[in-house]
Amino acid sequence: MSLHISISYITIKKINKESALEFIVLGLLMTQDLTIYQLNQAFSSGLSLIYSASYGSIQNAIKKLLMGEEIGFIETVENGRNKKIYHLMDKGRISFFQWMHADLPVSKLEMVALSKVFFLGLIVSAEEKKQILEKILIAIINMESELVELAKTLAQLQLPEEAMKIYRYQFKTLDYGILTHGVAREWVQQILDEL
Repeated sequence: MSLHISISYITIKKINKESALEFIVLGLLMTQDLTIYQLNQAFSSGLSLIYSASYGSIQNAIKKLLMGEEIGFIETVENGRNKKIYHLMDKGRISFFQWMHADLPVSKLEMVALSKVFFLGLIVSAEEKKQILEKILIAIINMESELVELAKTLAQLQLPEEAMKIYRYQFKTLDYGILTHGVAREWVQQILDEL
């Protein structure tokens, strides 16, 4: 069953305030209950390509999610040791879906875009998947356009040859940004076309 959620100003403010890590933890808990060790393993074994999280940062995210009553836990004893198994609560499920539908922050565009694509399979409706991908695509296109405009502006600068020895390579990083956003744009468009 798909949730249709209207995003209010307060929700958007909350989403921008919370770190992507908290939403990634919620996404991982959407499919199964996990211990902090298992959450850490999920980051180490695959998610680290998208988001690098330390054990301590995962602990902090869990504390925030517990305080917000977005997740809960049951405590068991295994081999004489206490073990907390975290599970998603209704409030956490709603927060996760709101985040999936929210606009992408420019400052963490690549990481958030990749995270949302990673969890796209949790969205049941093809139409909702399309909406999420279109938001990602628009954000990428906007950033790519800004980088292209910046490159045009910098190309018009009349810099002394000595300065260009330094700046030439700094401008290459801008070229890289333009290229990577172009590849990201094509990749997201391909996923959209597959729907």
